[in-house]
Amino acid sequence: MSLPIRILGQLGYKNLVFLRKIFLHLQQQKFTRFTKIDDFYELLICFQTYKKMLANSSMKVLLSHRLMGIGIFQPKIKFHFIMAMINRIYRVLNPLPNSGVIVPRLITRHSFNRYYINSIKFHEIYPIMAIASLSCYIWRIKSDTAFEYVSTIENLTKNSFSAVAFHPKLPFLATGASPGIVMLVKFNIDGTNAQILNSTSINRGIIWSIVFHPNLPVVYVSNDYGYLMILQFTPDFSNLLGQSLLQPHRATINGIAIQRNGRFLVTCSDDYTVKISNFTSADCTQINTFATLPNYRKMLCIDIHPTLDLVATGSDDQSARIWKIDKDFQTTCIKTFGHLNGVRCVQFDPFNWTIITGCYDGYVRIWNFEGEEINVKKPIHTLRKPTPIYSSVLSIGFSPNRPRILAIGDEEITISKLEELKD
Repeated sequence: MSLPIRILGQLGYKNLVFLRKIFLHLQQQKFTRFTKIDDFYELLICFQTYKKMLANSSMKVLLSHRLMGIGIFQPKIKFHFIMAMINRIYRVLNPLPNSGVIVPRLITRHSFNRYYINSIKFHEIYPIMAIASLSCYIWRIKSDTAFEYVSTIENLTKNSFSAVAFHPKLPFLATGASPGIVMLVKFNIDGTNAQILNSTSINRGIIWSIVFHPNLPVVYVSNDYGYLMILQFTPDFSNLLGQSLLQPHRATINGIAIQRNGRFLVTCSDDYTVKISNFTSADCTQINTFATLPNYRKMLCIDIHPTLDLVATGSDDQSARIWKIDKDFQTTCIKTFGHLNGVRCVQFDPFNWTIITGCYDGYVRIWNFEGEEINVKKPIHTLRKPTPIYSSVLSIGFSPNRPRILAIGDEEITISKLEELKD
């Protein structure tokens, strides 16, 4: 065993196998700087030493400069990959424990005039968060314990926003509002100066989910009647070039997720099915369904693991499931998590073997999916909002670059930091 691995063991890294998987993923993303896994471990040791400093976004930018070895980011897209790598390693160094008791320490709470919080998203790179409610609100993360409101996007029809999504690499935001309006927004990296670049009406009812393609200027929109709208934009998202209308389901599409490299697309619907599709055209505007996951109740939510080919689904049948997608697109259900009510939202934790679910019974649960057990009946942590308002959990957001920051939405937004309960 090499010296860096021994040092990592002393630092408390219990899952070196998972760290190796991260290294292989970075190699696939063409991080040529890491030619040997020992170099990657050495970098992790450096991160361990400076992890408190890395909570500051400016320190992350400085480290990106040094990793790139240049003073000007060329090409710019590579900087975003480096920043994503730093955020992921930071999450490795600040994992959620799989034992003990987790309690949510309230950071802030805010109500939006009795309008429901329909969607919450954190940007993968920039320290900002978006909330879809009566308007679309952008909040800046000042630190692990401080958030501030910085921008608002208004819907001119005075109807509420039902969906929101960040571009995974760039400072763009897509919103969906009633009746069938899609807005593309550009903002500064701190969330300020949000400006609407494009507004498109698709006239297909309420927009329930929206997502960017990770590599192309394409946006996927789901709504009522089983329609999936595909919008093509110019690279700066200022002009709409074309739109395609598909109908992969027979009823409302509740959620869309796309694999990090654009390998496949997943949709879930009120028609009791989840459909997994690959792209059949170079511009990713045509899809072909290669797997259908049936159920006997409505499929309410989905998520795709950021580094593994795993799909999480939540259903009105009081369960959440994890499906494995093989290289030849064969699907296998590897885990089932039983709940006491319908599962309204589900999200993977990128660097723990855990998923987070929000339920109609008002609870948020954290589940461990490591091991061979198929039917998991007990979560490792069960949380309730640290506020007196009780209602169903309609949306959750778990920060990919801020350790243990959890946002819960129902009649208000509650942002908490998950901490271990001290004896």
